[in-house]
Amino acid sequence: MDFTCAILAGGRSKRMGRDKATLKVCDKALIQQVYEKARHVFKDILIVSNHHESFYGIEAPIIRDILPIQSSIVGIASALLAANTTYVFVLACDMPFVSVQSIEFVLKEVHGEDIILPHTRSGFEPLHAVYNRSCISVMLTRIGLQHLKITDLFPFFSVKEVGEHPAFMDRGMSVFTNITVEDDLSLVQRLGNG
Repeated sequence: MDFTCAILAGGRSKRMGRDKATLKVCDKALIQQVYEKARHVFKDILIVSNHHESFYGIEAPIIRDILPIQSSIVGIASALLAANTTYVFVLACDMPFVSVQSIEFVLKEVHGEDIILPHTRSGFEPLHAVYNRSCISVMLTRIGLQHLKITDLFPFFSVKEVGEHPAFMDRGMSVFTNITVEDDLSLVQRLGNG
């Protein structure tokens, strides 16, 4: 089964106050760290962003959001429309602990469902998840209605929840940890230098 990986890098972080994709952590931009992990797994990778023309060290097409609405669901729908594969693995650009193992573990759980995503004690992880192109029309309808929560899509699709697993930990941290404030950045830098 072929997959495209889509890295969502279009968010303007209000809490961080600056572009997270290009934030340097341990001498490398966050998006570059995520891209390098994804490159070990996927042949086809694309970046979804309205704010960047290119990224240093990344050779992947950058596509724009289909609508000027700041929401993950718009980024996911944009990726599904642009992909040449039935399935798209969606990753956030600000997950420095994401691992090849965590990605491969979720991919192995795909058996024809529309959405495949981790569901841990912390909740659902829709930005480390697989989406089928079959989701496009309902996503566009929901976006048109301003219903932008990804979990609100679940009643419309076959959803496979992937439970807790050791593949979801790296250096004692959840691979789903994302950078939202300066304190998160400091923690990642300490662990990266440790």
